[in-house]
Amino acid sequence: MDNSYKDVEDNSVYVKFKANDTDKGRLFSKLGKLPITSRSAVEYYKKAPLFLVSWTTTPWTLIGNVALAVKPDADYRVVYSQANKGEFYVIAHSFWSDRMLIPSGGKEVLSYSETFKGKELLNMLYEPLYNYIPLDGKNAHYVASADFVSLEEGTGIVHTAAIFGEDDYALAQKLNLPCVPTLDDQGKFFDFVEPLKGVFYKKAEAWIIDDLTKRKLMYKAEKITHSYPFCYRCETPLYYNAVPAWFINVQKIKPDLVKQNENINWYPDHLKHGRFGKGLEQAPDWNISRSRFWGTPMPIWKCQMQNDKCQMRIVGSIEELKKWAVDPAQVDNLTDIHREFLDDIDVWVDDKKTIKGKRIPEVFDCWVESGSMPYASIHYPFENKELFEESHPAQFIAEYIAQTRAWFYTLHVMSVGLFGKHTFENAVTTGTILAEDGTKMSKSKNNYPDPSLLFEKYGVDALRFYLMSSVVMKAENLNFSEKQVAETYQKVIQILWNTFAFYKLYAQVDAIPDTITPKHVLDLWLVSVTHSLVKHVTLAMDRYDTILTCRLIEDYINALSTWYLRRSRERLKINQISRETFAWALKNLLQVVAPIIPFIAERVYQNLQNNGESIHLTVWPSFDEKHIDTTLETDMFFARMIVEKIHAQRKEKAVPIRQPLAGARVAISRKELSEEIVEVIKEEVNIKSVRFTKCEKDIKVTLDTQLTDQLIAEGKMRELIRKIQVLRKEKGLSVEAKIHMQFPEEYKDMPKSLIDDVKRKTLVESVVWGETLSISIG
Repeated sequence: MDNSYKDVEDNSVYVKFKANDTDKGRLFSKLGKLPITSRSAVEYYKKAPLFLVSWTTTPWTLIGNVALAVKPDADYRVVYSQANKGEFYVIAHSFWSDRMLIPSGGKEVLSYSETFKGKELLNMLYEPLYNYIPLDGKNAHYVASADFVSLEEGTGIVHTAAIFGEDDYALAQKLNLPCVPTLDDQGKFFDFVEPLKGVFYKKAEAWIIDDLTKRKLMYKAEKITHSYPFCYRCETPLYYNAVPAWFINVQKIKPDLVKQNENINWYPDHLKHGRFGKGLEQAPDWNISRSRFWGTPMPIWKCQMQNDKCQMRIVGSIEELKKWAVDPAQVDNLTDIHREFLDDIDVWVDDKKTIKGKRIPEVFDCWVESGSMPYASIHYPFENKELFEESHPAQFIAEYIAQTRAWFYTLHVMSVGLFGKHTFENAVTTGTILAEDGTKMSKSKNNYPDPSLLFEKYGVDALRFYLMSSVVMKAENLNFSEKQVAETYQKVIQILWNTFAFYKLYAQVDAIPDTITPKHVLDLWLVSVTHSLVKHVTLAMDRYDTILTCRLIEDYINALSTWYLRRSRERLKINQISRETFAWALKNLLQVVAPIIPFIAERVYQNLQNNGESIHLTVWPSFDEKHIDTTLETDMFFARMIVEKIHAQRKEKAVPIRQPLAGARVAISRKELSEEIVEVIKEEVNIKSVRFTKCEKDIKVTLDTQLTDQLIAEGKMRELIRKIQVLRKEKGLSVEAKIHMQFPEEYKDMPKSLIDDVKRKTLVESVVWGETLSISIG
């Protein structure tokens, strides 16, 4: 009944069960201190009634009450209330001291006895609230001992109606209490409950509360909000009910179930000895029958004798049914084995074929079929025996968290019961995707975005990456956020596509080499982090850890775009080895991301290779430890931290990045960075020099912001280059188009060498001077 509970306002009642006078006297005689000290206690208790007070949120079950249960080693008291004309109440000591409720309009309880153990109440008789159910000669309406009695809520005295709860039923079976149903299959009271015959059980509560109040047997009635089960389809309130059923004896195979769980790898791993493992240890016998028409009929035929001599036959196949059918002709053309075709077929239930049997009316619990899927789906053992035996147990299964108590569990029970071993080797368990406010997604509430619109806005890959990088992959619930899907699209899909677009426009190579020999420090770093990506993603995916996988991929894409590509744009346009390194890294990246974001990976790969081969048919990339330079990766990490701090200081001091600065002093606690990496830092933050000093911890940066005439001129040069590039883009010029320019007079004082740099970097063939910046194509 996963997700079938709702928080609703419901009745909460404290009911008074009048104790037998003899048993009342027996209890009082054992108490040293009585609630009443102002007169002779022995005389007084004869006049005042003693009530056992019990709390319930299901008043409708009071019609079928057969016993009260207490905790034998818990402390109880007898309480005297003057508010109700001098009545004695038995309640748990903890209830009296912490949560004693005063009847509406009543005065405070005046006094109470010393504490005594619950065992003193055992076998105490009380007057039944109602006498509608037949007792069939069984003892009832007395106080019993039960370990399920809780002192956390209620009065410490639990009312039991025998068949409307698992604990109640177990107690009734143990004590041979009457087990008489009061409700029919529709949840309506039977006719023998005369005042309520035909009334739906929840609607009957108002009458019961009113009746007990009039009879002064209601201590207190109120409303509370609590969790209650409802049908997930029609939202009808549900109730527990004991009905005859067929069971698998789970207790018999439980040690094997626990043992075989040790052979399963769970993700997340806490499920192995947690939710799933504990579930196995505490599992009750499995009710495999259902009283309904639709379903797979249980192939059990029984004779009609209602005694210990009744015989039955379990049929294992249609051929077997033909053998034992009273009229074999009924089975000759049988292909559909649902109830409408089986129920009229009689079967010989004894080997001598003298006793006829009818099929029992029950059908299988559908989880029996689900749990039998690995072999039933291929018609084992009648067909595909070798196929099943070669593929069992399966390597992998994935479902959401509730299946640890459902499908995963039934698969395990059926496989261990039939074959003595587990049915899957690796289990990936997800959580539940909820609405953004944490409630269950519902069509009626319309509290979730339209999936088709999500696909249209962000693509399927963004949604896949968002989900596989979220806590839902750790079997935890996820409050779905479209905003985070959009962020995933921008940070992963869009950046990946833009990176590829640069490659296609500026750095494309004819063939991507399998091996490369880079020389530039950024190319060497890219090779190292790519091998590291393949290594760590392979390890993570082998553990079914998609969250770590996605984090590694996102970090790599970010570094590829905002660090490598940002610092390599000009070099990639002219350096063939760098181009090949970039192409090689892209190919490996696409193969790594293909299982997570398959569509964008395929599209980019088709344009990258241009050979018609699908990326999903390529071999998973391998890594080489020889090409993983952890020192270089660490140094580059520190370089990026230094760059981040310098950018922050520029922003703080309002010095734009296009304005060159003389240098920066960097205090670090580790060894100095290589000259090659220092050059990368200088180019990124537009400074002339970096000087390192020692410090105990962290990184401290001091930026020299004093400007010379030369620095100012270089700043103007970078500003002019940026303006020209913007103008080229506005004109829609190709990257290789050469142009003629008019430069504004304000730049005329720049040194000729800087003007020449501007012309070279922007493909300007000639320059004239004027009032504005303008462009013409040569």
